[in-house]
Amino acid sequence: MDSYCSKKSVFIHTLPVQLRSLCHFQRPTSRFERDNPAKFVRPISPASPMAITGKPDMLIMFTASFEAFYVILCSSSFEYYEHKRHDIMTYRNLDEYLIRLEQAGQLVRIHHPVNSDLDICTMTHHAQQSKRQNRALWFEQVIGHDYPVVTNLFGTTRRMAWGLGINQPSDITLKLESMLNLTGLGSMGIGGLIAQGMQTLTMLRNAIGINGEKANPPVQAVIWRDAPNIHRLPILRHWADETTPNITGAQLYITDPHTGEKKTLWARALVINQDTLGIINEWGALDIPHPTPAVIALGGDPALIWSASVPLPNYIPAHWLAGWLRDKPIAFAQAISQPVSIPADAEFIIEGMLTPQTTSAHTIAGYDGTYIDVQPLMFHISAITHRQDAIYPAIIPVPSPSEADHMMHMAERLILPILRVLFPEICDIHLVDGGNTAIIAMKRCPHGHAQKIMYGIWGLGQLAYLRKIIIVDESVSIDDNEAVADAIQTHADPHDIIHINGLLPYHHGRFGEKIGIDATAKAHFYHLSDIKTPRFITPQPNRGGFISWRSDGKKK
Repeated sequence: MDSYCSKKSVFIHTLPVQLRSLCHFQRPTSRFERDNPAKFVRPISPASPMAITGKPDMLIMFTASFEAFYVILCSSSFEYYEHKRHDIMTYRNLDEYLIRLEQAGQLVRIHHPVNSDLDICTMTHHAQQSKRQNRALWFEQVIGHDYPVVTNLFGTTRRMAWGLGINQPSDITLKLESMLNLTGLGSMGIGGLIAQGMQTLTMLRNAIGINGEKANPPVQAVIWRDAPNIHRLPILRHWADETTPNITGAQLYITDPHTGEKKTLWARALVINQDTLGIINEWGALDIPHPTPAVIALGGDPALIWSASVPLPNYIPAHWLAGWLRDKPIAFAQAISQPVSIPADAEFIIEGMLTPQTTSAHTIAGYDGTYIDVQPLMFHISAITHRQDAIYPAIIPVPSPSEADHMMHMAERLILPILRVLFPEICDIHLVDGGNTAIIAMKRCPHGHAQKIMYGIWGLGQLAYLRKIIIVDESVSIDDNEAVADAIQTHADPHDIIHINGLLPYHHGRFGEKIGIDATAKAHFYHLSDIKTPRFITPQPNRGGFISWRSDGKKK
């Protein structure tokens, strides 16, 4: 009997890692357990009854022969693993998300020492270019630093969806439409839209609840208050022509000095010296008239990282969106040196004062594959705190395909229901990799509706920065570049192209050219010369039946 059980134990060890993941007795909850998988990955013991556990209510005891066990495992494990793999989960912090990725085989640990200057970006870029090897990367040893670096966390649609606790991008659209009654909003008046907006805010508050500040937050396990040194963090220089290392994917928490509202912005931070950073707001200029307390957060709940990147209206904070996605409010705490609330489960917190003074010009890499010349605002560091065994997360600015593309595609699923309210003709929207271009599928409408949609979108918040808008019929696959190009060649004439000036993204200046292309099928083509000049009715007051009035309102 002992030899028989030993054979079964050997068989378990020879299974693929996906099947061996079914043998977990408990879910790891700390970095120590993840770094020591033997503590929580427990293969079937030869001296004890075999059990495979998945969810708490699932327990299968195998006491039959080895052949029966083999048949049952091979016939059901793949189906069960697929179900387990797509099970919806939410995460308190980056640690739990990394556990999920590693258990699913979507995380690769790199034990060899690497340099934060160019090396990590190069390796991540190569991983993103490979469809089969596109996984998140954990660099355990960064030369000259005590903290590991993780990159490419959102490098695929599946990992991006997992980070938000959903199965696929369309789930965001369905969740928003199920929460809101979007039917008929397009025909409402201003009062109706305002009432619906207030009702939406109330529902959003109720969905996420109210969470007080947390005492002794994990992010303040280690505190550097006296002479904080930003050089201790493994901040990356991504490309050769960048003039300084810079922080990507940063969440900037600040109180608006004009309105007093608390804001969360998607920011980029450049290293100026050991206690000074340069801050660039990714979604427009920061209006800072005087030194203002601010905090930079790195890591935390993946839903919060993504929510900070979404161009939300000013009255909807990013943590509301993150709390709505995870059906639970984000835990906050009080910063130690500034009067600012911080996410309690972040990896690093950099506290300081943001000033209106700018630094000298610097060059950094943009997410669209080009270099950008910037003059960021000065941020003077007052304290740095971090979790025990903190991990430095980075979003690499590389040409498409990139993490920024997957984050953008997830944002378009959130934007779609709102656009349908304003423009019921819209069927779908696709923000093209690389940025500044939108392809929109539209229902069959009379000629001219495409131009109406273009002008309307160019007047909507951050969508005003789009350089190009292409509108096609709903039958065209908008994520297929060849299909879109064919629609343009087939249906677009010179009079279907509009060319205007307007706002441009922050790093290209403030004003410039835009183009819109109507590539929808028209019932008939016409030119302005085909339109007859209308004949206007001319009143004839001398005829009977007309009454003249004096300036004082009395009849003449």
